Amino acid sequence: MDFTFNGRVEAEDVIKKSRFIAVGFPVESEADARDKIAALKKEFYDARHIAYAYRIDDGQVFQKSSDDGEPSGTAGKPILNFMIKENIINAIILVVRYFGGIKLGAGGLTRAYSGTAVLLKPHLAPRLEVVRLTCSLSDATRVLKLLDNAGVSYTKSFAAECTIIARTADVDAIRSLLSCVSVR
Repeated sequence: MDFTFNGRVEAEDVIKKSRFIAVGFPVESEADARDKIAALKKEFYDARHIAYAYRIDDGQVFQKSSDDGEPSGTAGKPILNFMIKENIINAIILVVRYFGGIKLGAGGLTRAYSGTAVLLKPHLAPRLEVVRLTCSLSDATRVLKLLDNAGVSYTKSFAAECTIIARTADVDAIRSLLSCVSVR
Protein backbone atom coordinates (compact mmCIF):
# COMPACT_ATOMS: atom_id res chain seq x y z
CA MET A 1 0.00 0.00 0.00
CA ASP A 2 1.20 3.49 -0.81
CA PHE A 3 1.07 6.37 1.65
CA THR A 4 1.05 10.17 1.51
CA PHE A 5 0.01 13.08 3.74
CA ASN A 6 -3.52 14.51 3.90
CA GLY A 7 -2.17 18.04 4.39
CA ARG A 8 0.79 19.85 5.91
CA VAL A 9 2.36 17.96 8.81
CA GLU A 10 5.33 18.86 11.02
CA ALA A 11 7.65 17.32 13.57
CA GLU A 12 10.70 18.73 15.32
CA ASP A 13 13.86 17.46 17.02
CA VAL A 14 16.91 19.08 18.60
CA ILE A 15 20.20 17.25 18.10
CA LYS A 16 23.38 18.66 19.66
CA LYS A 17 21.87 22.15 19.74
CA SER A 18 20.83 22.05 16.06
CA ARG A 19 17.10 22.36 15.51
CA PHE A 20 15.60 20.09 12.82
CA ILE A 21 12.04 20.62 11.61
CA ALA A 22 10.47 18.06 9.26
CA VAL A 23 7.59 19.29 7.12
CA GLY A 24 5.57 16.98 4.89
CA PHE A 25 3.04 17.85 2.19
CA PRO A 26 1.05 15.96 -0.41
CA VAL A 27 2.08 16.92 -3.96
CA GLU A 28 0.68 15.95 -7.35
CA SER A 29 3.41 17.23 -9.69
CA GLU A 30 7.01 18.39 -9.81
CA ALA A 31 5.76 21.98 -10.16
CA ASP A 32 3.71 21.51 -6.98
CA ALA A 33 6.85 20.22 -5.20
CA ARG A 34 8.90 23.22 -6.40
CA ASP A 35 6.16 25.55 -5.10
CA LYS A 36 6.29 23.90 -1.66
CA ILE A 37 10.10 24.23 -1.60
CA ALA A 38 9.93 27.92 -2.53
CA ALA A 39 7.23 28.60 0.08
CA LEU A 40 9.21 26.89 2.86
CA LYS A 41 12.38 28.75 1.90
CA LYS A 42 10.44 31.99 2.41
CA GLU A 43 8.86 30.79 5.65
CA PHE A 44 12.18 29.56 7.11
CA TYR A 45 14.31 32.26 5.45
CA ASP A 46 16.79 32.29 8.32
CA ALA A 47 17.48 28.51 8.33
CA ARG A 48 20.95 27.26 7.43
CA HIS A 49 19.70 24.36 5.26
CA ILE A 50 16.41 23.03 3.89
CA ALA A 51 17.04 19.54 2.54
CA TYR A 52 14.23 17.69 0.83
CA ALA A 53 13.06 14.67 -1.11
CA TYR A 54 9.93 14.02 -3.09
CA ARG A 55 8.35 11.16 -5.00
CA ILE A 56 5.61 11.60 -7.59
CA ASP A 57 3.66 8.93 -9.45
CA ASP A 58 2.00 10.09 -12.64
CA GLY A 59 2.11 6.70 -14.32
CA GLN A 60 5.81 6.38 -13.58
CA VAL A 61 7.54 7.22 -10.29
CA PHE A 62 9.77 10.30 -10.38
CA GLN A 63 11.90 11.10 -7.35
CA LYS A 64 14.36 13.80 -6.44
CA SER A 65 16.35 14.87 -3.40
CA SER A 66 18.58 17.77 -2.40
CA ASP A 67 21.17 18.19 0.37
CA ASP A 68 20.89 22.01 0.14
CA GLY A 69 24.54 22.62 0.94
CA GLU A 70 25.06 19.80 3.45
CA PRO A 71 27.80 17.30 2.54
CA SER A 72 26.75 15.15 -0.42
CA GLY A 73 24.39 12.30 0.48
CA THR A 74 23.90 13.29 4.14
CA ALA A 75 20.52 15.03 3.99
CA GLY A 76 18.32 14.55 0.92
CA LYS A 77 19.23 10.91 0.29
CA PRO A 78 18.37 9.75 3.85
CA ILE A 79 14.99 11.49 3.54
CA LEU A 80 14.41 9.84 0.14
CA ASN A 81 15.42 6.43 1.53
CA PHE A 82 12.82 6.79 4.29
CA MET A 83 10.17 7.66 1.69
CA ILE A 84 11.05 4.62 -0.42
CA LYS A 85 11.10 2.28 2.60
CA GLU A 86 7.66 3.48 3.76
CA ASN A 87 6.12 3.57 0.23
CA ILE A 88 5.46 7.31 0.47
CA ILE A 89 4.37 8.68 -2.90
CA ASN A 90 2.92 11.96 -4.19
CA ALA A 91 4.52 13.68 -1.24
CA ILE A 92 7.45 15.89 -0.31
CA ILE A 93 9.38 15.93 2.94
CA LEU A 94 11.55 18.92 3.74
CA VAL A 95 13.84 19.05 6.76
CA VAL A 96 14.80 22.52 7.94
CA ARG A 97 18.04 22.86 9.93
CA TYR A 98 18.99 25.67 12.24
CA PHE A 99 22.69 25.14 13.02
CA GLY A 100 23.42 24.97 16.75
CA GLY A 101 27.18 25.45 16.62
CA ILE A 102 28.23 21.80 16.94
CA LYS A 103 29.27 19.91 13.81
CA LEU A 104 27.59 16.51 13.55
CA GLY A 105 29.83 14.84 10.98
CA ALA A 106 28.57 12.89 7.98
CA GLY A 107 27.12 10.01 10.03
CA GLY A 108 25.50 12.37 12.51
CA LEU A 109 23.92 14.42 9.73
CA THR A 110 22.59 11.30 8.01
CA ARG A 111 21.03 10.08 11.28
CA ALA A 112 19.66 13.53 12.10
CA TYR A 113 17.96 14.08 8.72
CA SER A 114 16.55 10.54 8.44
CA GLY A 115 15.54 10.49 12.11
CA THR A 116 13.70 13.79 11.80
CA ALA A 117 11.90 12.63 8.65
CA VAL A 118 10.84 9.43 10.46
CA LEU A 119 9.04 11.61 13.02
CA LEU A 120 6.42 12.25 10.30
CA LYS A 121 5.51 8.54 10.11
CA PRO A 122 2.48 8.82 12.46
CA HIS A 123 1.00 11.39 10.04
CA LEU A 124 1.02 9.09 7.02
CA ALA A 125 -2.32 8.26 5.41
CA PRO A 126 -3.16 5.70 2.74
CA ARG A 127 -2.85 7.19 -0.72
CA LEU A 128 -6.28 7.33 -2.28
CA GLU A 129 -6.77 6.84 -5.99
CA VAL A 130 -9.70 8.20 -7.95
CA VAL A 131 -11.90 5.57 -9.58
CA ARG A 132 -14.57 6.53 -12.10
CA LEU A 133 -17.48 4.10 -12.27
CA THR A 134 -20.48 4.14 -14.59
CA CYS A 135 -23.55 1.98 -14.22
CA SER A 136 -27.14 1.90 -15.39
CA LEU A 137 -29.73 3.80 -13.37
CA SER A 138 -31.35 0.48 -12.47
CA ASP A 139 -28.08 -0.74 -10.87
CA ALA A 140 -27.25 2.57 -9.17
CA THR A 141 -29.01 1.87 -5.86
CA ARG A 142 -27.29 -1.50 -5.49
CA VAL A 143 -23.84 -0.08 -6.41
CA LEU A 144 -24.19 2.85 -4.00
CA LYS A 145 -25.30 0.54 -1.20
CA LEU A 146 -22.27 -1.72 -1.75
CA LEU A 147 -19.94 1.31 -1.65
CA ASP A 148 -21.66 2.66 1.49
CA ASN A 149 -21.35 -0.71 3.25
CA ALA A 150 -17.64 -0.83 2.36
CA GLY A 151 -17.10 2.69 3.73
CA VAL A 152 -15.94 4.11 0.40
CA SER A 153 -16.29 7.88 -0.04
CA TYR A 154 -17.71 8.98 -3.37
CA THR A 155 -19.66 11.57 -5.29
CA LYS A 156 -22.38 10.66 -7.73
CA SER A 157 -24.28 12.25 -10.61
CA PHE A 158 -27.24 11.05 -12.58
CA ALA A 159 -28.05 11.56 -16.24
CA ALA A 160 -28.73 8.76 -18.72
CA GLU A 161 -26.47 6.67 -16.46
CA CYS A 162 -25.12 6.96 -12.94
CA THR A 163 -21.52 8.21 -12.72
CA ILE A 164 -19.65 7.65 -9.47
CA ILE A 165 -16.28 9.13 -8.57
CA ALA A 166 -14.80 7.15 -5.65
CA ARG A 167 -11.56 7.63 -3.73
CA THR A 168 -9.96 4.44 -2.46
CA ALA A 169 -6.63 3.03 -1.36
CA ASP A 170 -7.44 -0.30 -3.02
CA VAL A 171 -8.86 -0.07 -6.56
CA ASP A 172 -8.83 -3.85 -6.99
CA ALA A 173 -10.99 -4.29 -3.87
CA ILE A 174 -13.57 -1.87 -5.31
CA ARG A 175 -13.62 -3.69 -8.63
CA SER A 176 -14.00 -7.02 -6.79
CA LEU A 177 -16.75 -5.64 -4.55
CA LEU A 178 -18.71 -4.52 -7.59
CA SER A 179 -18.07 -7.63 -9.71
CA CYS A 180 -21.67 -8.76 -9.17
CA VAL A 181 -22.99 -5.60 -10.87
CA SER A 182 -22.50 -4.27 -14.36
CA VAL A 183 -20.10 -1.38 -13.81
CA ARG A 184 -17.73 0.25 -16.31
